[in-house]
Amino acid sequence: MRIVIECCGASQRWCGAESVSLDLGETATVSSALDRMAERYPELAARRETLAVAIGDQIVHAGRALAEGERLALIPPVSGG
Repeated sequence: MRIVIECCGASQRWCGAESVSLDLGETATVSSALDRMAERYPELAARRETLAVAIGDQIVHAGRALAEGERLALIPPVSGG
């Protein structure tokens, strides 16, 4: 199946793109998508544990199954004042 990862905030810099398409197996989960991203992008891999992942307007857990054509948003931690 093919999904799209949308890179928000600093994750754009870590991945070098606003979005990335991934081809995954039929039983892919959020965790397996993050595994693939970590293989491709070492800067993202180093920060993986701090990322939140959203589908639509919902933050999702790592075990959530994915479907063809879904769009995941990587949300890095935010700080400021």
